[in-house]
Amino acid sequence: MKTMIEQYSIKVESFKTDRIRTDAGRQTTFRNAAGILPQRGGAELMPALFVFAVLVSFCMSVRAQRNVALLCSPRPDSILLRWAPADPETWLLGNRYGYVVTRHTILRDGAPAGDIEEAVLSPQPLAPRPPEEWERHEADRYVSIAAECIFTRDSIPAAGNPHLVARRYRGEQNRFAFALYAADHSVTAARLSGLYTADRSAKKNEKYLYRVYIPVPATDTLAIPSDTAYAFTGISEYRPLPPPLDLKAHWNDRKAELSWDILYLGHIYNSYIVEKSTDGKRFLPLGDNAVVQLADEGITPQRGYKTDTLDNNTATYHYRVRGINAFGETGPPGDTVSGRGRIPLSGAPVITGSEVRNNSRVYLRWTYPETMNDYISGFRIYRSHKPEGVKDLLYGTDNPAGRDFTDEKPGLTNYYTISVFNSAGEEALSPLVTYAELIDSIPPAPPAGLTGSIDSAGRVLVRWKRNTEADMEGYRVYRANRPGFEFVSAHPAALGDTVFTDSVNIRVLDAKIFYRVRAIDLRQNQSAFSEILALDKPDVIPPASPVIKGIEAQGKTIVLTWINSPSADVARHHVFRQAAGDTAYMPLAAVEHSGDHFSAFTDNAAQPGVTYRYRVAAEDRSGLFSAPSKPVQGKTPSASKESITLKVRRTADRVTLSWTIATDRNVKRILVYRKTGDAPMQLLDNVTGDSYSDTGLHLETRYMYCIKAVYDDDTVSTFSNSESAR
Repeated sequence: MKTMIEQYSIKVESFKTDRIRTDAGRQTTFRNAAGILPQRGGAELMPALFVFAVLVSFCMSVRAQRNVALLCSPRPDSILLRWAPADPETWLLGNRYGYVVTRHTILRDGAPAGDIEEAVLSPQPLAPRPPEEWERHEADRYVSIAAECIFTRDSIPAAGNPHLVARRYRGEQNRFAFALYAADHSVTAARLSGLYTADRSAKKNEKYLYRVYIPVPATDTLAIPSDTAYAFTGISEYRPLPPPLDLKAHWNDRKAELSWDILYLGHIYNSYIVEKSTDGKRFLPLGDNAVVQLADEGITPQRGYKTDTLDNNTATYHYRVRGINAFGETGPPGDTVSGRGRIPLSGAPVITGSEVRNNSRVYLRWTYPETMNDYISGFRIYRSHKPEGVKDLLYGTDNPAGRDFTDEKPGLTNYYTISVFNSAGEEALSPLVTYAELIDSIPPAPPAGLTGSIDSAGRVLVRWKRNTEADMEGYRVYRANRPGFEFVSAHPAALGDTVFTDSVNIRVLDAKIFYRVRAIDLRQNQSAFSEILALDKPDVIPPASPVIKGIEAQGKTIVLTWINSPSADVARHHVFRQAAGDTAYMPLAAVEHSGDHFSAFTDNAAQPGVTYRYRVAAEDRSGLFSAPSKPVQGKTPSASKESITLKVRRTADRVTLSWTIATDRNVKRILVYRKTGDAPMQLLDNVTGDSYSDTGLHLETRYMYCIKAVYDDDTVSTFSNSESAR
């Protein structure tokens, strides 16, 4: 048997850690039990809560370590149970005392079963069977491997030389790993090892909680305690085994490299059988061993791999994969992949000649070994109009024997390269470039669709439509200050884009700037000029000031005349007025500019006897205002006689103002003005009556007062006499 173990030798440490991780990962049945809890209410919730409480009660008694793992597989008429120890110590303990398997009925017809019924499925602990029972199955290689691991004892002393101790430890690790490996691939080996049983008395309307533990006697005080493995399931959870997924094949010279997904079904299958067929009908396994994908500790492999040697590269071969679970069951095959061996591409084709025909077509021919015709799919030709950069696919052929091609629509300049490709997606691209050109004397069309703008900082943006000619090199932009002037180049080089930016001085009198564009091709043929694009410069220069020519009182009105602003873009003139004694000019009217040299305005709101100051400012079409003109002064005759006398008397804490007004008009209120120190006269208050007291005073400050009368018609008198107070 020793030679058989050596025949199946693998990376034991990697396999052992992966085996333990896989067993622990298979404890999904308890999670399946939790699946009855969600989305239930009312009476249906009670069985779920009952099951949950029962399972929790069992969990409370389980130790933190996991020395035994249990896996159940419901079948249509029974439930298969497989368990495995997690370490060599527990394995040796199970081999000595066996395993007890119990069943507890939890649910019956979807409802709690009442008193939990317990049944012992192993009247005697399930331990490795006697050697004579193993001998009847010695034709099963996995039975032989498991028997040798269980019944062979290491003769190396357990103490003494540290190297011998380490050697014995590694031997026990190897025997433990190979024993579990054999049990995973043969249900007979698992049964004889005491790691398998079938519950054939299970009923379809019931669900059970299974328990597996090692009955270590209390007298064995040296034994390492082991926990209880458990699983919750029922026949109703039976599902057919699924086929493996995503089988792929990579074909090489007399070799097929196969891979398939093992991550998605990793909780079901632990190994795989790869089958091969030459006719697509009769499949035979590749070798005698199942495929186990190994991995280092902490790494979960995603795909399984198998390489097969082919007899030749001409025949078509077919492959498929089946999975094997921990119960030794083989699942259905997955999809079939088919193909032939191939010789990898070892070189690229070379263009050996190019010929321009009738100045309209380019004929190409190339060379490639004829012996490769059976292993390639065809050729691809790439072209660009520049020697560098990405080349576009021009032509692809699936004729492996073809060695020439005619480019019916070449450009003026053409750079060609060629590649060969095969059915596996490989492509060998030639690094050599072949050049061919046509004679060209036709200039491109003038650019069209010019648009543009100038911002307030003088930055210019000009755009135009892209030409459709294939041999375009770029564009040249020209500029002028007048449409009739000569256009000069605005940029030293040709532009590859259809956008041009410029900068102009906007603080000049020229209101516009003009642009034209020419297209140029790769042969330096230049188009005619485009249409002229005229762009308005933003207006940042205010208009010149108008000049007031005269002011005249006409009856109750005042007529103002002025010479208009000479600026060409004036839109209107604004008249401002200031009454005598006021500090600010107020807007009075806006007079639209008619284009005449002079303009006039009549102030119909002037009050009789009131002196006014006037000035005029121009506004252009951009909303810019000129400086105001020099002010002029005028007034209308008084409509009636009036006399206003102001008297001021200062005491310690106030200044008292009193006045007398002689007029034939009704006074509505009095406007009180005060001047502080050298500051101008300002409105202080408005009152009714014949007196006013000013208490907001400061020591050693000189004040001066005057008043105005406001009449019923809202006209205002002239200022009274001014009186000072210290």
